[in-house]
Amino acid sequence: MNLLYWDIDGTLIKTSRAGLYAISEAAEALWGQAVNFDSIPTAGMTDNYICREVIKSIAGREPTNEEVANLCRYYETLLLEHLRSRVGIILPSVREILAALKECNDCRVLLLTGNSRKGAEIKLEHFGIADYFDFSRSAFAADHYRRGDIARSALSVAQSNWGSQEQHNLFVIGDTPNDIDCGKSIGAYTVGIATGAYTTAQLEDCQPWWAVDVLPAAAVFVEKIRAVSAKDK
Repeated sequence: MNLLYWDIDGTLIKTSRAGLYAISEAAEALWGQAVNFDSIPTAGMTDNYICREVIKSIAGREPTNEEVANLCRYYETLLLEHLRSRVGIILPSVREILAALKECNDCRVLLLTGNSRKGAEIKLEHFGIADYFDFSRSAFAADHYRRGDIARSALSVAQSNWGSQEQHNLFVIGDTPNDIDCGKSIGAYTVGIATGAYTTAQLEDCQPWWAVDVLPAAAVFVEKIRAVSAKDK
């Protein structure tokens, strides 16, 4: 079976930074100060990491896990409003590829994302593509700060549901070096899509299994995935 783990922001959709605006509003409400994201890396980072760095930049100290969680939960309550107030897009070929994969009996369409589960649901429901994904077997930020920890939780869930890793092909699809690195950490085939903050050349420097400027047509994508299974037979 082919287990396909998708990143969200910059890979499936672009939200015109709605998430960061929501975090900024939440931080100002809870901490009384606006956020300057210029010094905080966000591409490929988890919600928990971003919220921790936001609090550090305001408070000048390491926040507690409870403080980070409070900011993340508050952000989730503001997210939909910010999505609605900005012009976001579903990236090229995404909907067609997801629909094609949903029809493949040997494929499972999953998420491996730095978003919380609630944040992921809000974003994907807003863009009308949530129903393509198996949320119950996907991997989210939860209590994790690092993407590698999310990847390991994805692998654990996969093994619990579908048996040992050797029986399946895992694919991690994302737009940042962090996506590629976390995919490699669990032995996945990694797909770098240069629709986010990184160029194809920068993603290729991370030596993914496949790197493209944009997602190809659905038939090309599915054929590429299934070629791995054919090779293993």
